[in-house]
Amino acid sequence: MLKLLKSNNPANYVLIFIIMLALWAYKFIVMPTAVDTGGMHSYFFRFLYEASLYQYIYTAFAFVLAFVFACYASKLNFRYQIVESGYQLPSLFFALLTGSVINAQRCIPEMVGTLFISLSVMRIFGMYSRHEDIKGSLDAGFLCGLSLIFAYKYVVLLPALIVVIAIVKPVSWRDIVSFFVSLVFVVGTAFCLVWLYGDVQELFLSIKSEVTRFVIGEKYNYLNFLFGIPVIFAVLVSFLSMFVLKVFRKTAELKYYHSLLFLMGYAGIFILSPLASNESIWLMYFPLCYLLSNIVVSAQKLVQQIIFYVLLVCLVLAQVLQIMYFNMIF
Repeated sequence: MLKLLKSNNPANYVLIFIIMLALWAYKFIVMPTAVDTGGMHSYFFRFLYEASLYQYIYTAFAFVLAFVFACYASKLNFRYQIVESGYQLPSLFFALLTGSVINAQRCIPEMVGTLFISLSVMRIFGMYSRHEDIKGSLDAGFLCGLSLIFAYKYVVLLPALIVVIAIVKPVSWRDIVSFFVSLVFVVGTAFCLVWLYGDVQELFLSIKSEVTRFVIGEKYNYLNFLFGIPVIFAVLVSFLSMFVLKVFRKTAELKYYHSLLFLMGYAGIFILSPLASNESIWLMYFPLCYLLSNIVVSAQKLVQQIIFYVLLVCLVLAQVLQIMYFNMIF
């Protein structure tokens, strides 16, 4: 399978779709609604909090978004050469990782916010080695602003994006200013639309409730760590690769690799903090899909197979444990 997915074969996307459908099957068939209230709450996602038949539609919409982004991850990989000689591997690993936490397989602020943050990071990658790229900075700020509209707490990721800019390209104050001007424009426009057509007081209450809300009791449960076994394994392997893999064909590839490692570590600290919900695990899928792809491409054949098949075993184990748990409480 790995040999096939290292190729540039359109049939791979069919295989990825089937794998992803199998990993989302339980969510579609048995568990359409959330099992806890630990997720983020956004004024712009109020319609998602109704436990009704529409939850099936929201799950289907989330599946489509995730699959489209998985396919787009390979296109971005082809464009920026983040992982050479493994163009479609990021799609496979992103699809696999979305099967880790069943309760996160729904259209929630964490998911939508993560997709916009990921696109913002990829736009920053497109600014590589340019002293000033005002258009790129504006695009990155715009995408980051869209992320903050849906997931307020992702504002804590702003320092990480600035660090990524500094890693990828020479720092320019015009780029930083352009980034924040674009971000403020998006957030300000959203506020104006709410002021004109919505309920400003409800928006402020939503932001206050979310920012001051800590997830503690639901978060630090040993079951959550068992359910997150695939992601934990992927993180450990990615960190170990820092000391084992030193195969980079060009400077850009090395900078992308360092940026993704930093994002993974930063997002991991945020996810482990009481600020983040369990569903914020979506933040880990983006950097991990490229880091795992790099390992599989660069490591020896035996190591590739071990990592890939151990990840599959972890996914199966996590799915079985979650299904047993959810069957008990439904």
